[in-house]
Amino acid sequence: MSIDKLLKDRGHQVDEEEGKRLLDISTNGASPKKHFAAATNAAKAAESTLWLFLLCLASVLMTVGNKYVMKQWNYANTVTLLQNGTAVIYLLSGYRFGFLEMKSFTWQQWKIFAVSAFLLAMQILTSLKALPLVAIATVVAFRNMCTVVIAVVDYFFYGTKFSLRQIFALGLTSIGMIIYTCQDINFNFTGYMWLVGNSLATILNTFWNKVFITKYTRELKIQTSYGVSLIQQVETLPIVFVLAIANNEGSSLSEIASLTFVTKIMLIATCAGGVLIGIAYPKCYSLFSGTSVIVAGTANKAVSILLGMYLFGTILTPIQIIGLLVCISGSLWYAVEGKVNR
Repeated sequence: MSIDKLLKDRGHQVDEEEGKRLLDISTNGASPKKHFAAATNAAKAAESTLWLFLLCLASVLMTVGNKYVMKQWNYANTVTLLQNGTAVIYLLSGYRFGFLEMKSFTWQQWKIFAVSAFLLAMQILTSLKALPLVAIATVVAFRNMCTVVIAVVDYFFYGTKFSLRQIFALGLTSIGMIIYTCQDINFNFTGYMWLVGNSLATILNTFWNKVFITKYTRELKIQTSYGVSLIQQVETLPIVFVLAIANNEGSSLSEIASLTFVTKIMLIATCAGGVLIGIAYPKCYSLFSGTSVIVAGTANKAVSILLGMYLFGTILTPIQIIGLLVCISGSLWYAVEGKVNR
């Protein structure tokens, strides 16, 4: 064999070894297939983190953001009109361009969901009216207490059975609520009355939806959840429009120009937040287990409470904090047990 051929073969060997060395460096010693799998997992982790953040952002906007807007621009009906109007535009756009599935609409559907639309409007309005008057922690405590009332009604009227752990969790939620409200140094009678109205609307809407929305979307499959949401949102608009006129909110839109820049941005953000939360929850349920989403929702409540305390100077006594923690823990325990027992 000639010297030239030997040198040539040696050169090929060196090139091959160098190529393998560079490939090992670029993949940290792993094969290209493993490297691709690692990159895919990293992309999924990034997507999951993003949607958890967006869910948190939407949840905070709909509590802290709404409280901020209502303290600066106290027109609950007009705010609801803007927020629900934004949701209607999004849903109609989704239907028109085909990225949201909806089935054909019938007059019967519009009649059935008119009741839930009215109750939904009352939920939103009473919440907005209460937010400037009470602490965000109080709103969270009342919403957790709704879970207890709904469970009691489920037991006595629908024959729903609960495990011993669920019963203890409901008891824990109730005890925490009693401790919190009895020691509430931010108590406002009007605010509490709005929250009672909000709780009543929430409970009634829960059972109305349990009967009809479940029937239409899951059993008969006459309409999709997006279609039902569009019907409800559209039907809330004339309700809040009439209420806006009845409450002399005609000048509210002309006052927008005089709002501070931050308030305007926050108002726009809450309109977007209503749409975002409707997107983020289904997406999170597709990426995580139901229990994980429940835990994330509870964490979002804690973020809203802490941020609200910072922004609005809300003070809670140590006993209030204990009561709130007990209430939230009980509600979380009940929700997690509900998922486990399914």
